[in-house]
Amino acid sequence: MKKRLKWIAISVVGVLLILAGSAYGYIRYLNGKLHHTQITADKNNRPPASPKDAQGRSPMNILLIGNDSRIGEGRRYGAEGHEGLADVAILMHLSADRSNATLVNIPRDTMVDIPRCEIGKGKDKKVTEARFGQFNDSFRSIGAPCTVATVDRMLQVRIDHYVEVNFKGVRDLTDAVGGVPICLDAPIHDPVLSGQRGGTGLDLPAGPNTLSGNDALQFLRARHAFGDGSDLARIEAQKVFLASLARELKSNAKLTNVDGMFRIANSAVGALTVDNDLAGVDKLIDLADEIKKVPEKRMAFTTLPTETYRPAPDQVQPRRPAADNLWAAIRADRPLTAGDPATDPPPAPVTEAPAPPQTIAPSDAAQIRVTVDSGSARKRITPVVDALKRLGFKATSGTSMPDGREHANSRITYPDGRQEQARAIAVALNLPETALEAARAGESTIKLLIGADLPDAGAGGSGSPTGPASAGPERVPEPPKAADLNLETADNTKCASPRRK
Repeated sequence: MKKRLKWIAISVVGVLLILAGSAYGYIRYLNGKLHHTQITADKNNRPPASPKDAQGRSPMNILLIGNDSRIGEGRRYGAEGHEGLADVAILMHLSADRSNATLVNIPRDTMVDIPRCEIGKGKDKKVTEARFGQFNDSFRSIGAPCTVATVDRMLQVRIDHYVEVNFKGVRDLTDAVGGVPICLDAPIHDPVLSGQRGGTGLDLPAGPNTLSGNDALQFLRARHAFGDGSDLARIEAQKVFLASLARELKSNAKLTNVDGMFRIANSAVGALTVDNDLAGVDKLIDLADEIKKVPEKRMAFTTLPTETYRPAPDQVQPRRPAADNLWAAIRADRPLTAGDPATDPPPAPVTEAPAPPQTIAPSDAAQIRVTVDSGSARKRITPVVDALKRLGFKATSGTSMPDGREHANSRITYPDGRQEQARAIAVALNLPETALEAARAGESTIKLLIGADLPDAGAGGSGSPTGPASAGPERVPEPPKAADLNLETADNTKCASPRRK
């Protein structure tokens, strides 16, 4: 399992804070160095934006993406010329009142549904078809907009912005703050050995250390240097580093050096790619100001709960219901950290839930044909077909995939002009709007692909298609359990634990 809370969040948040201190007279020059592109590669199937709170304030979801491209870096960080994948993706959720933030690392090897992605026009147009695969593969060919589309589908709430950073960003950032102080309760010796994957060449003594530039990057990338040598131990060390850097960025006097800030901003902006709505340093400054409002003790770092993916033990899949409960907490703008009753504002009043979508009448359902496929076992198809028939739909059995891979999310694909019919099926099955997806050109049939989020009909699960009553308000999941989250906060000052020989 390769769970990584890595250089991406560190670089992005830090660069934004540096830019927030830059003089506005320098902005036009910096804007010319900022790379940008469209927010999503699946524009026709976007979920709704996060709802506003009772005071009209909006939460914000920002996807932080780490491109592990090594082009121009030689062999210092692995294979020279490696073009890069979404090696790291962290969802940063800022609460509507900016009193708290949640950062969720999505492990790169998580098996997910990647939607059909399209970017560009004419001879520059690139398309990848919908598939079930490793999360970091969403970045291949299409880039960050396809990763955004994939997280849109997972979260079931719209991603507002994304920021992509490369290796250069973390080096410049840690140099900008004059180094990041960390504490080690044992020395690190991580030699690069012939034929051994993962050695970084990092040597650090026990006790206090200040890391910057390449040393900081090697600390974050060290594969076998912490705890029991697993990726889980490494992610704990990375959380310690990130918490320390967050403190430095809020209080380090070195950032008052205007000339130094200009120099770092000049190089850092070139390491970023953002969505078109963030394509301006003034907009990045505004975003940085929003991030700075969150107290250190209310900035929580966690990882999406996962479990081994049985068909391929080197991969993982979301662990339910823990993963669902975490996503639901973010959709509901619910903090994962405890507040301070003496200073926190009173909770917003509870507003009446919107009316649920109406189910279709059996007489109208009889006009809708749907083919039911399964990503795992064929035995899952028949109960769903039977349940849809009881509701009046003309449902027929399709196929199951020979590799036995179960998709995380159910999907309903529909041809042109039949989106409303597909939506009626989704309502009947208690599937979200994000389950709907336009079919490829030439398709003439509505197809339902059963995923893990649709329990077997008749099993009594909340997603079972049991008739009109099943289309009521969405079940309110349990709050995430502390044991599932393994939280760290930005005010944590504990030492990292290198692997003991």
